[in-house]
Amino acid sequence: MEAEEIYMNQEVKMQAAAFKDKKPGCLAQNKDASDPDYENISLTFRNQGRPNGNHSPPKSQVPAKSRPPSGPAQTPQWLYRAIMSLYILLALTFIFFIILSAVVLVKNAEMSQELLVLKRELWNVSNSVREGQEAQNKGQTHIQWAVDQNKAAISNVNTTIQNGNDKLDTL
Repeated sequence: MEAEEIYMNQEVKMQAAAFKDKKPGCLAQNKDASDPDYENISLTFRNQGRPNGNHSPPKSQVPAKSRPPSGPAQTPQWLYRAIMSLYILLALTFIFFIILSAVVLVKNAEMSQELLVLKRELWNVSNSVREGQEAQNKGQTHIQWAVDQNKAAISNVNTTIQNGNDKLDTL
């Protein structure tokens, strides 16, 4: 069977070489006997029960068919397994990202709650600071009023002492 395939392949090659010769402008006279396209090739066939001197192809047997070309229907099993593994990996990655997104959302909610608590505490602290500043301003105003009152009292005492000294001096 291998010999028949070789014979058929050689015929195809020889026909291709003959087709090259039929191109326009190319003369067959330019080819000589040593040209590899025109070499004589003798093939032997192994057939049981026939004498070795008969080199003609068998007539009663159907020529052996070569394997049909592997098409999309004849893909190897490992390819299906590899594609299935990739699909499973893709599905697991998708599930992982869904879980990761859920964790991020939960953490975001927790952080939002913590931020609200911190905002309330900051509001309370700022209110306390504002109340402290108001109390300080009131105390400062009161101290300033008291200082002004004491200055006025001291001024009155000085005036009274001055008047008393003037009276003493006149006497």
